[in-house]
Amino acid sequence: MIIVVVPFATLTVDPDAFDLARFCAADTAAALDLRGIEPRLLLDQVEIAADALGAAAAALGADAAFGATLQIIESWVELDALVTDAAGARRAVLHQSLTLGALPQLGRMLARAALLALGEDAAAPEETIESEIPAASMLRLARAVRKLQDGLVDEGTQELLALCLEDPPPVAARRSLLSAVRAGQGGAQMPALHAALEHFAEERPGDAEALLLLAQSRALHLDEAGARELFLRAREAAPDGAFEAQALSGLAALASTAGRDDEAVAHLRSAVKLVDDAQLYAGLGALLLDRDAPEGIAALTRATILAPEDPLLQLALARGLRVHGGDPQRALTAAAAAARFAESPELSEQIREELRLLLAL
Repeated sequence: MIIVVVPFATLTVDPDAFDLARFCAADTAAALDLRGIEPRLLLDQVEIAADALGAAAAALGADAAFGATLQIIESWVELDALVTDAAGARRAVLHQSLTLGALPQLGRMLARAALLALGEDAAAPEETIESEIPAASMLRLARAVRKLQDGLVDEGTQELLALCLEDPPPVAARRSLLSAVRAGQGGAQMPALHAALEHFAEERPGDAEALLLLAQSRALHLDEAGARELFLRAREAAPDGAFEAQALSGLAALASTAGRDDEAVAHLRSAVKLVDDAQLYAGLGALLLDRDAPEGIAALTRATILAPEDPLLQLALARGLRVHGGDPQRALTAAAAAARFAESPELSEQIREELRLLLAL
């Protein structure tokens, strides 16, 4: 599902309200992203009205849109939010009233309410309570996020890093720093974000998510040895199987790029024992096809079961069955499924070619 998050509006010209509105919109988008939803955070202002939100969603090929109006009343933040579908139909009207110090909880609360209203109950974040932070820290956090959005990356990351290293550190500052790094991977802002992440990881060496992001950054900069060490540290520090599987996937990618396919297969076999993930099975299947075709086909089949509407996985299964002598009818069924879900002309052309080859058998 794709949800457009438009800039939250303010009812006054108060710069603090403006910064808080931008923070809340970004934090809501980040909360959606962590739940497997594709958020599209707009920079251009959109009227917080059903028809305008619906038009924004339709223009971007999204399923829904989310907007809100925020105002500060003494030490309280009042927020009125609206969720619509791409046709402009209202799906939820929400009101939240929180103290400044409780505002870091708002993004997750709004994401949960929006997903429940859209029928995405399984993706909705669990209800949690985050410790309040001083109002002054909240305003510093909002200003830092605004600076990042405005391209003042050095200033924004330094402010976030300073907040992260306070005792106790605001959880929201860490979340904002890591979200910024995740969003900026491979982009022009990455050097400053990478430097801040390096400093954070030195101060918080047991933070598995930070280690994982730092490993991915090192891999992008072709530092295989450094990336491998960090992926291993992230695996050791992983709080659960999902994090460990991500570290193993990173190790597998490094090994495969270096031509160490046996090592890559071993890492992916370990990863799929921890989580049932379509992309992990797809990677394992691709590596196994030429060495153990039945196991490779089995892995690709599992990938399509977990993600039946993914045309690339269906095409990979069809091609694997054709090349390695599998059941032609199964291959045709997979190719037909790929054609049904393909969206780009280039992919549709690849699928047509695969169907031509299968029908010629």
